[in-house]
Order: sequence, then structure tokens, then C-alpha cells
Amino acid sequence: MKKILKFSLLLLTILMVSCEEENELTITPRTDFTLNNPQIGTVIINSNYDEASEALRLTWEDFSNTSGDYTLQMSNDDEFANMTDIASVSEKNYTITFNDLNTGLVALGINGLTSNTLYLRISKDTATTNWISFKILSTTIPVAAPQLLTPTTGDSFILETDKQDDEIATVSWSYTNESSKSITFSIEAALAGTNFATIVSGGIVEDATSISWTTLQLNDLALSAGLIIEESGDLDIRIKASFIDGSNTVEVYSNTNTISVTPVDFALPPALYVVGAGAVDAGWGWTSPVELLLQGKKWSGNIKLTPNNGGNFRFFTDKTLEWASPSYNFPYFKDRGYTIDSNFEDAMDGDNNFLFVGTEGEYFIEIDTDAKTITLGPPVVGPNCNFDQLWVVGAGAVDAGWNWNSPIKISCTGTGVYQGNINLTNDAFRFFTTKDDWGSGRNHPFYANDGYTIDSDLEDALDGDNNFKFTGTPGEYGLTIDTVNKTIELGPKISLCDLDQLWLVGAGVPDAGWGWATPVSLPCTGAGVYSGQVTFANDAFRFFTEKDNWSSGLNHPHYVGEGYTIDANFEDALDGDNNFRFIGTPGTFTLTVDTVNKTITLN
Repeated sequence: MKKILKFSLLLLTILMVSCEEENELTITPRTDFTLNNPQIGTVIINSNYDEASEALRLTWEDFSNTSGDYTLQMSNDDEFANMTDIASVSEKNYTITFNDLNTGLVALGINGLTSNTLYLRISKDTATTNWISFKILSTTIPVAAPQLLTPTTGDSFILETDKQDDEIATVSWSYTNESSKSITFSIEAALAGTNFATIVSGGIVEDATSISWTTLQLNDLALSAGLIIEESGDLDIRIKASFIDGSNTVEVYSNTNTISVTPVDFALPPALYVVGAGAVDAGWGWTSPVELLLQGKKWSGNIKLTPNNGGNFRFFTDKTLEWASPSYNFPYFKDRGYTIDSNFEDAMDGDNNFLFVGTEGEYFIEIDTDAKTITLGPPVVGPNCNFDQLWVVGAGAVDAGWNWNSPIKISCTGTGVYQGNINLTNDAFRFFTTKDDWGSGRNHPFYANDGYTIDSDLEDALDGDNNFKFTGTPGEYGLTIDTVNKTIELGPKISLCDLDQLWLVGAGVPDAGWGWATPVSLPCTGAGVYSGQVTFANDAFRFFTEKDNWSSGLNHPHYVGEGYTIDANFEDALDGDNNFRFIGTPGTFTLTVDTVNKTITLN
């Protein structure tokens, strides 16, 4: 018993001493916030990588006793001056995917096939861990996708038929390639919102960062993607970067921008049809629409306009479709930058038709798609062409040669039709719109590219100016250039008028009277056709073939005897000379004497 007690007392003493010593120790809690180094030197991306697959895994220790989520930060400098956030997590670990790396590199402005040192750290509230660094090396695939710069989202393109070869847009993107690999860039387009289910190519370039589109190219792109002519639609645009890595094709994509495009039909309608209350002879119906024929790139014709009964009208492209025809209203032309005659306004009705606000009467209207103008002028008497005549110069035109001493005149003889006789030999020549102006020439490609059917005896000379070359049997031919139906034809000599004009004299023609001081001229306007505006009163008059020559007169019985059909507004005056008498409502008319079809008509 004593021994046990001694041992117990000794143990108690030791415990007491031990407790006294332990009370003097200081315990410091951990407050460190540390990113563990994954011991990685280089991350290599190859062509078989998956965006969602693991690039590296991070873990960290946090004894900071602060609240909040953790933010993974990436930089390309150890001061984190240029920094981006990669992820926000609540756990103390995170797996960085290749997609995370791509996103971070794009945000840091690091593009292309390049080797870079990256720095990572974790932040929470105001605290940050130590950083770790590693190299990222892309030997076979772009780390960051190209960045599409232009066109930008929201850009709008209203295409115009007369600007098909003009540059309308530049597609540009940024990309830095520091490798030796050659990268191919493809511009891809699709209907907006379809996630590029059906892709249309907008061009392919190699090692470049831009490509230009003409109006025609963008139009083709829009129509191929599924947009509708004359209707605004949206397209998604992106850039695909690709190259070959061994047996693999590597592809990455840019951001997507969305643009608006209004495509057009580049084949201009051969005629426009005017329908509406403002067009007196048409009205709001399809019985008698006013026809404006296309000559080159101009629609034109005479039209009677009124501000009454609403004064509105619209242009249509296909009279066979009637109201279902595509139509052009006032905003259609205004939105395309046309300068529109001040006699026209937007009717501001349900269809935004044209509104005529001028003085009722007959006008000549011209819609010029090159100059982008709509103009009104005095009505045109006789044939209507863009030019009074065309001129032929060149060794192939025997009577002309390569000078302006004696060019061959090919006159306007009808609506958009030029005709004349020409002596041709096997050599070159060219058409000109203006006499003495070499710059006004129109060669073989000018007409061929505009869709003309050209006589087989007229070829491209393939000389420096691509002139016409006559390859047929030398001789005199009748030449017809039809700018409405787009044909150039050679045929037998054309029988034009025997006279330059007829003359009208008599009390029935008040501007002339019975004298030679102011006779009214009726010019030759076509093959055997004399036509012009004449003011008539209810009295007698006579035609004359020579000015100042009373004996050259042609009276009513002369034409009856030749088998002419004569307008009902004329009769035999039954006076001493059997002159013509006008018996209609006095006024100004277009008088036409057709010596081929043997008719005398008033319009």
C-alpha cells in the first residue's frame, strides 16, 4: 500500500508540473490562402483536343475565414495588370477546360498559333492567393478564334440594281498568326437564328484578314441563303479559320454578327406599268396601264398626269400579274437615294404611292437608274431614244474611217430603236453616243455584257479597244440597234423617209396660216414615218413636200387615191384645192403620217 501511494503522489506531482508548463504555450490559428502548384510546365493543345476536356486541375487551401465565392483569374503578366476572370466557384478546386483557356486568351487579346506564359491565381473578396505560371503552346490549332470586326451587328444594306459592280461591304476580322502554318479563312452566312444549319459561302482567303463584297456578290449571298427579293431579311455572318494538321482538318469559328439585307433582281424589268388615279389614261385598273419601256437603264415614255381624284399612282413590273405584280412606290426610290421631281410626293396613303401635285397635262417621264433620278419634262414628239442618234467610226465603216470627218449617223427611229444604212468591209469599228467625242465609245463587250443578241457577222475584234469587227460579205446593209429588245441586227438596206419632213400650211393649222413665214414641220421619225405635235383649228390646211413651194402640195384626194386610211377628224374640205379640213375638237395632237402602212392618225 505504501508503495502504491508513493507512486500515485509522484504521478500527481508530474501531472501538476506538466499542466503548469502547458498553460504557458501560445496556439496561432491558420489564416493562409494558398494556391497549390500543380507542378505543370507546359500545356500543349493538339488537333484532337475536346473543348470540354481537362487542360489542368487546380486546388487551393483557404484558412482566411472570409466569406464568398472564389474567382479564378488569368493574366499574361505576374502583376495581373492585364487580367480576366475565368470562373467563379464555391469549392476549393476547379478543372480548367480547353474552352476556358480559349475564352481567357480571347479576353486577354492573345490570338493565333503562339507560345505564351500565363499566370493564374484565386481571389475572394479582397484577398488573393499566390500565382502559379505555366506555358501554353498551340502547335496545331488556334488557341483563340478569329474576331469578326465588320460588318457589325445592326448594319443594313439596301441593294440597288444599277450598282452591281460597286463595292458595298468589307468583311474584316482580327487574327494573329505567329506560327509557320498557313491558315484558310472562310466567310460563312446563314439565315439569322438558324445556328448555321444551311451555310452559304461568302468567300475564301488564305492568310488575310479581310475580303470585299460587291453589290452583286452580297445579293447572290442573300438570295442563296433564302432571303426574298425586295424584302429586308437578316443574315448571320461568321469566320471559320481552318488548316490541315497531318490527316486532320482543324477548324475554329469567330463570333457571329447579324446584318440586314434587302436583295434585288438585277434583270431590270423590260417595262414599268403605271396604274392609278394620277395617271389619267390608266386609273386604278388594268384595262389601259401606261407603259414605260426600258432603254438601257432608263424607263421612259409620255404620260398624262392629274392631281385630281386622289392624284396617286404606282409603278408595276408585270401587267400579266396585275395586282400581284411586284410594284415600286415612292419610298422604294427614295430609300435608294433617287432625286425625285418636285411634282411628285409621297401620297402617305396605305401603300405610300406617288402623288402628283403639279399641273394636269401631258409629260415625258424618265426613270434613270444610273443617275438615280425621276424627272418630268415636255412630252416627246415622235420616236423616243436616249440619244437622237448613234455614230459609227472605224475602218470597217467604209464611208467613215478612223476620224470624225464623216461619221455614219444611225438615227433614232422608234422607241429605243436606232436605224441606218452602212457600207461595211471586213475591219473594225465602234459606236459612239456623242459626235467628236472618243470617250463616248461603245464597243462589243459593252453590248454583249448587257445581254444583247448581236448579229453573227459582228464579232469582238479583240484589238486594244475590243471594237466590233465585220466578218460578213462586204457591202451596204441596214443596221438596227434595238435597245428595248436588246438586239443588233444587219439586214437589207432600210427604206427611210423620202424627205426630211413634210410641211403643213393653212388656217386649220393656226401656228402656220396660209403663208410660208411659219409653216409647221412634220419631221421624219422612222422608216417612212413622219410624226410631230400639231395644233389644229376647225379649218382647212394642206401638206407640202417642199418649203416655199405651193406646187408641192398634197391634198386630201392625193392620199385617198394612194389608199391611205385617214383619221376621222379629217375630211375633204371640198374647196377649190380639195384641202384637208380638221373637224374634231380644236387642240394640240400628235399627227403621224405613215407612208409604209399608209395611215394618217391623230393621238
